[in-house]
Amino acid sequence: MLAEARKRCRKIDVFMPRPDLFLAAGRNIARFLAQWSPMIEGAGGGFYVDLTGTRKLFGPVSDTAGKLIREFEERYNLVSSAGIGASKLVGKAASSMISAPGLTQVMPAQEAAFLSPFPLKRLLPKEPEMLSRLAELGIERVADLQAFSQSELVSAFGRNGTRLHLLSRGIDFSPVSPAESAPEIDEGESMAEASNDLDLIGLILLRLSACIGRRLRDRNMSASALKLLAVYRDGRRAERKVCIRRAVAFDREIYDKAKELAASAISRRVQVIYIGLRASALVGGYQPDLFGDIEKNKSLYRAIDHVRRKYGASAIRLGVELA
Repeated sequence: MLAEARKRCRKIDVFMPRPDLFLAAGRNIARFLAQWSPMIEGAGGGFYVDLTGTRKLFGPVSDTAGKLIREFEERYNLVSSAGIGASKLVGKAASSMISAPGLTQVMPAQEAAFLSPFPLKRLLPKEPEMLSRLAELGIERVADLQAFSQSELVSAFGRNGTRLHLLSRGIDFSPVSPAESAPEIDEGESMAEASNDLDLIGLILLRLSACIGRRLRDRNMSASALKLLAVYRDGRRAERKVCIRRAVAFDREIYDKAKELAASAISRRVQVIYIGLRASALVGGYQPDLFGDIEKNKSLYRAIDHVRRKYGASAIRLGVELA
């Protein structure tokens, strides 16, 4: 698409995306929303905010949402839209109906009527196989789904039949899940110049691994899973994840796993502009190993962390990083 755009408009200015800035902005917005509710969940370019129980503090939900939108625009100079509903499903559908800035509220018991004209692909965007099966039966809109009873849908789709029946009526029991309920540690870095040089990417992984390791040790935790994200210059993303039998917390072992993920994920000739690393499935303490090196490593990294806190993150680096 970018190549086609350049063909059609040779004077076009192309700016490389900065995923690290997007992530930082997302964290700032989450902190702003936390003033209104502790129950916040990020959702691909937006947020779910559970305002249950806030009436005594802020007044009716519609007034609170309106005030939130206005303060958001004043603080960040950005316009936004919001949907109010009894569930995440309805709230998201409501927000998609209007252009920013705006606010839509779906009143209780009106969910089914509100959703009836929606195409099912809006409610099931990540389920192409299910959409294909529904289309074969002539079911393309929520209203088509509402015409069938729960027992008919269960006969046709098994367990998914009940889910489809509830979805068509706006019933969604999934809670708003704050990030704290599934603790993760994220670090990322935009590259000064786009590149697919694995040696250069390896240096970035060293820095990210050191940051994640320090943050894990500060919490006295280890990670049982690591996920790597690479963003290419053309905007495409590559992700790889590994579950680790013995949880990790030390820089070198995090780096070794991250390097394996990068070798698997970065396979295109297109240059990379961003590398991100996430530690998840966190557990308390350090997992014992067969060779008894845990205590030795704990002492080593305790000393390293002390020096870095006192003199800066660059005071001590792995030798390969200085090559």
